[in-house]
Amino acid sequence: MSLSKILRANGLVLVVAALAAMTLAACSSDPTPTPTSAPSTAATPTQPASAPSLSGTIQIDGSSTVFPVTQAVAEEFRKGEPGVQVNVAVSGTGGGFKRFTVGETDVSNASRPIKDSEAEAAAANGIEYIEMRVGTDGLSVMVHPDNDFVDCLSVEELNAIWMPGSDINNWSQVRAGFPDQRLRLYGPDTDSGTFDYFTEEVNGEAQVSRADYTASADDNVLVQGIGGDRGSLGYFGYAYYQENKDSLKVIGVDSGDGCVVPEPATIEDGSYSPLSRPLFIYVNIDSLDRPEVAAFVDYYMDHGYQLTGEEGYVPVDPSIYAANKAAAASRTPTAMAPAEPAAPAAPLSGTIQIDGSSTVFPVTQAVAEEFRKGEPGVQVNVAVSGTGGGFKRFTVGETDVSNASRPIKDSEAEAAAANGIEYIEMRVGTDGLSVMVHPDNDFVDCLSVEELNAIWMPGSDINNWSQVRAGFPDQRLRLYGPDTDSGTFDYFTEEVNGEAQVSRADYTASADDNVLVQGIGGDRGSLGYFGYAYYQENKDSLKVIGVDSGNGCVVPEPATIEDGSYSPLSRPLFIYVNTASLERPEVAAFVTYYMDHGYQLTGEEGYVPVAPSVYAANKAEAGL
Repeated sequence: MSLSKILRANGLVLVVAALAAMTLAACSSDPTPTPTSAPSTAATPTQPASAPSLSGTIQIDGSSTVFPVTQAVAEEFRKGEPGVQVNVAVSGTGGGFKRFTVGETDVSNASRPIKDSEAEAAAANGIEYIEMRVGTDGLSVMVHPDNDFVDCLSVEELNAIWMPGSDINNWSQVRAGFPDQRLRLYGPDTDSGTFDYFTEEVNGEAQVSRADYTASADDNVLVQGIGGDRGSLGYFGYAYYQENKDSLKVIGVDSGDGCVVPEPATIEDGSYSPLSRPLFIYVNIDSLDRPEVAAFVDYYMDHGYQLTGEEGYVPVDPSIYAANKAAAASRTPTAMAPAEPAAPAAPLSGTIQIDGSSTVFPVTQAVAEEFRKGEPGVQVNVAVSGTGGGFKRFTVGETDVSNASRPIKDSEAEAAAANGIEYIEMRVGTDGLSVMVHPDNDFVDCLSVEELNAIWMPGSDINNWSQVRAGFPDQRLRLYGPDTDSGTFDYFTEEVNGEAQVSRADYTASADDNVLVQGIGGDRGSLGYFGYAYYQENKDSLKVIGVDSGNGCVVPEPATIEDGSYSPLSRPLFIYVNTASLERPEVAAFVTYYMDHGYQLTGEEGYVPVAPSVYAANKAEAGL
């Protein structure tokens, strides 16, 4: 479900939506899709980061719910910038805002939007800020794990328990049939954004609650209390439940449409109502003038999608992180006016034709499957004929989208122009083209680019491992690789042999990577190559080896692919979209979904996603 639907389901306000609109408008004042004007040269993989050069201290405080995400970002950021100290404290959303609004902190974690009174305090102290939405949480209601009589409570029952003046202190008072057992309550303290959100949604007004419960700003204290008390009932954020689910029992909440348990899908689509809630960081604009703070915030927006998900919350759309980043770059203070939610979209129908790269196929297929869960009336056909084969169909108008593991060639672009096909090139990830041998091969762990060239160059007569390097055994060498229509073949031959399509021909070639997996994994003398995701999927039957391009042996893995140290075989992945097809609502919706969810699905399929700002730029170029 789209973010706007999530917000409508929960009555949330997304101020950064206005910033996203401003950012996209800045990219193009004309909503018409902007075709890629000329074939690009091969995209350069992410380069290794420059040497750490920043120093200073960043002060952060606030929500215990947002703390795990911000702490994870801080830890990863400091791996590249060890000279920067990032202090992340926990005093609750309200406690964090008390410090932030007087200028004591640079960033404030918040599990609710800033209150008018807090915004007024900031203004009185000359503090301008940017509100950045970073995720969605499902505030979770829990009992002792041995509780076998309650699986769900209605909002009305929760209100009866938690409202001011409530005298319910036994489970038998909650519902007929519940046992005569002491009920003890656990929850966050009054400085917590979790407390504010729960009380507003359950009791009708923030900060309105009975006071006779065990309160703490430390969710770990609540975990111990609920998990150690057989009569317990309590609440806190979903991530802490996930982290401690072996010692807790989460229950569903019925807001009138049946019992719904919090999980990523129900939190994201808003069906876990009314306890799905937004997560934010607030950034002091003056602090952004310090390079270390600006770099930290940029890092947060570039990696927040991944880390928010890893910490158990639901990330927001990549376009929101990009809008946050743009607001920080322009030092645009948060506007106080809420954005109007979009009207619900009508169900779509039609057929989308896609063909091309076997490497990009798993990502596009995953996107298609997820998209059709929300739009079952749309048929998405994803075929595999290799990058070159896909472009043959795309450039004559047979397909709407073409998967590609290399940029379009001049000859292909000319064919498209001759047939009146305009298109948009969209970068969707990075792959580490992987070199593999049989899993029992115990003599080779790395080959140099020069050795690979000697093996694969046209006219090579190397057919025994002993010819590759002195000390290698006298063992037959058999080669496996993609066929000549493959973008993988083009990229490997260009990087290893110096020119695309230049290769020896006496090897087992296939457009189907599964054929190559079976060949390499079943042949003790094998050597072959294909995309990293297929290696990951079949790593139990293959052995990946490193590649030495002159700076030592590097094995493909997400970190070395992303930072470019796995050179020269890190390579860009694309989809190409026919601009005329974008006039059909089902194609526009599919491409929008791809850009909004591509970061997550690309990572899940074993590739390295591009930065959220790239997906947002793709959408902007398409006028979406």
